[in-house]
Amino acid sequence: MRIPVSKRITYSLANGGVITSQDKDLYTYGLKQGLLMIINLYTALIIALIFGMVWQSLIFLLAYIPLRSYAGGYHAKTQLRCYLLSIVIILATLLGIKLIPWTSFICLMATLTPGGIIFFLAPVESGNIPLDHIEIKVYKRRTRTILLFEACILLIFDGIGSTTTISLHIMVLLVLNIMLPMYTRRIKYEEDLM
Repeated sequence: MRIPVSKRITYSLANGGVITSQDKDLYTYGLKQGLLMIINLYTALIIALIFGMVWQSLIFLLAYIPLRSYAGGYHAKTQLRCYLLSIVIILATLLGIKLIPWTSFICLMATLTPGGIIFFLAPVESGNIPLDHIEIKVYKRRTRTILLFEACILLIFDGIGSTTTISLHIMVLLVLNIMLPMYTRRIKYEEDLM
């Protein structure tokens, strides 16, 4: 029987006296999640290399991960589904950058509309991880701060006359990628309350 890597590392740390045996489960979970994140990032990098869009992918991930962490939204029921959904999101984003003929007006509208929806609906909690009243307030504030920061970056790109740059498109697609799962999760959550 194979023992997962995260458990082997945790047992090694406990045997070495680095962590207590009471904390083994916590460390196993944290290591497992960290390894899954590394696998997701590695996959995104491979896809970016195949598309020849490494820096675009990196900018997307730098903008997407913090906003998604606090805004909430759809959470897959299994780790495999989560992994596959992550691949679909990065593929859709990179294909969108390559194939959609973006104009300044379309970028602005495609950012303001979903950005406004996220601003007012976030955070959307997962059924797996309910939030208490204080967490909702904190996550709402952090989501809005991140959105405003990213909006300022968009305005800077617009101000220097580079509204057609790939960076702007990435941020537009970032907001679009978050909006739909958040909106559908909010509707389902409100239906469950009825």
